[in-house]
Amino acid sequence: MYKLYFHSYADEYQDRKDNALITKSIEKGSNKPGEPQKVVSLTSANDYIMRDLFLWAILMNRVDMAKVLLSHMKYRICPALIATKIFKQYYHKAPYGDLKDGYDKSAKYFEQYAINCLNKCDKNNGAKACEIILQQNELYGYVTCLQV
Repeated sequence: MYKLYFHSYADEYQDRKDNALITKSIEKGSNKPGEPQKVVSLTSANDYIMRDLFLWAILMNRVDMAKVLLSHMKYRICPALIATKIFKQYYHKAPYGDLKDGYDKSAKYFEQYAINCLNKCDKNNGAKACEIILQQNELYGYVTCLQV
C-alpha cells in the first residue's frame, strides 16, 4: 500500500512518479520546469474528502455516519472491506461485551455490503466483477480489493 497523505501536491506527484503510478506526464503548462501543474479536479477532491470522512467515521465508531458516507462514495467495495478489517481489529482489542458485539455487528454489516456489491456486479457482468476485484484503487494507496 502506498501513502494516502502528502504535504503538498508536488510531493504526491513525485511519489507517484517515482513508484511508476503515473504513466503519462502532466507537466505541460506548469509555471516552473519539472513542476507538475497544480490542478485538482473537483471530482477527485470530493473523492478524497469522502474517503477521509468515511475513514474518520469508521475509526471513531460512527457507523451510521459511515453508512451514509459509503452510499455517496464513487467506489464502495474497497472502503467496505477496509471498514470490515478495522472493525474486526477493534473487535479483537475490545475489552467487554457490548462494545465487542457492536464491533462484530459493524464488521459483518460492511462485509455483507461488499459481498452484495460484488454479487450484483457478477450477475450483470462476471468479467467486469473480476476487474473490479483486481483494479488498483488510487484513493486507498493503490491497493486492490483482493489485497484488502
